[in-house]
Amino acid sequence: MKALIHQVSGIPIEHIGLHDSVIVTLGLDSVEMVDLLMQLETFGVTIPSAQIDATLTVLDIVERFVDVSCPKRGQPTL
Repeated sequence: MKALIHQVSGIPIEHIGLHDSVIVTLGLDSVEMVDLLMQLETFGVTIPSAQIDATLTVLDIVERFVDVSCPKRGQPTL
């Protein structure tokens, strides 16, 4: 995830922390956020627009990525 954020924003990977706010701490602008969201969609990860705000952290995105990659046992997958 850090590499993807680095790719869209140019922020050095070592300056990206899991608990960093993507908008406030890392300072991604609207164009970078759209790019990041489009990149995430290629992996099947979507983030509702209502959740894209100052509280969205790198960890939040990682958790969504894990949810898509590793569906919970007992739940049907598409």
